[in-house]
Amino acid sequence: MLKNYKLFNATILISTVLLALPSCTTTKAESTSKESEDAKIEAVSVSNFKKEVENMNITLVSAPDAPMAGSPFAKPFVVSVKDNDGNPYSNYTLSVKVPTGKNDGVIEYETIEAVTDENGRVSYKPSTFPTSMNAVITFSPEIPFNSSTNQKLAKAVSLEVPCRVRFALVKKSILVNLVDYDQKGKMIVDSGITSSNLVGEFWRAGYPYQAQNADFHKQIDAGSAAVYARAKEMVQGSTYYKYIVYGKVKYASDIKEVEGGYSLSLTGTVTVIDWTTGKDIYTVTKTSTVVDKNKWAVYKACQTQLAKDLCNDLVYSM
Repeated sequence: MLKNYKLFNATILISTVLLALPSCTTTKAESTSKESEDAKIEAVSVSNFKKEVENMNITLVSAPDAPMAGSPFAKPFVVSVKDNDGNPYSNYTLSVKVPTGKNDGVIEYETIEAVTDENGRVSYKPSTFPTSMNAVITFSPEIPFNSSTNQKLAKAVSLEVPCRVRFALVKKSILVNLVDYDQKGKMIVDSGITSSNLVGEFWRAGYPYQAQNADFHKQIDAGSAAVYARAKEMVQGSTYYKYIVYGKVKYASDIKEVEGGYSLSLTGTVTVIDWTTGKDIYTVTKTSTVVDKNKWAVYKACQTQLAKDLCNDLVYSM
């Protein structure tokens, strides 16, 4: 009787498994059908989106000047969305990726929606930022179906616009010292040309009398620890100095004869110390190349260009 009972239970178990099998097969078929339907939806979406954006042109109409940190933008960014024939995309939704601030020196972004007016234009005015900013605002067509193909189509017609905020310096000063090196990599003690050029660029950028040359060539050549020690001696507890900008300028190439004259590349690596905290807050490396008809003038011309390129980066990053 016990054997028959076990056999009866085994029969029930086998029957249950067999009854469950068709259900599994149906589920797989339904899954395949859904995948096929999703693929069709994506194909239609890509086709429609391609037609929508293939003749689209997003262009910059106007942009505000970079304000000082803590000051509002004077006017909004304005872009225009038109087709190749100049017809506006009116009442059209754009995705706008905008900066929201900085966290430990890293720029953070969010994406918002903006709808064009009857002329195909859209405006965006950023909020006021308390710190410097070297960011971008990206205007893109809104993607109806998020696929890799649609993302590529949107990126192809997107517009990136610089969104910059200059660092504020109220009743404070900047100490600047860049060391020039010769073609053999040796420090030029009596040069300081690039350093003086950078001070001049800071003045022209809106910080007159606040940027000053300092002298700690040997310490820069020795390393950052020596720079800190020398800066501490020079500052002597004064709260007037906000930033210390120091670095090295070296040959990135030899002077070469090229079409139009002579070419030279110089590379500058610069570090910024926030002296109120004693911490490095920014480091940048820039390489500048110039061509000059005069072989003996190309070096100074390249120093001048490098100072401009460094300043253009630093004022939005310090």
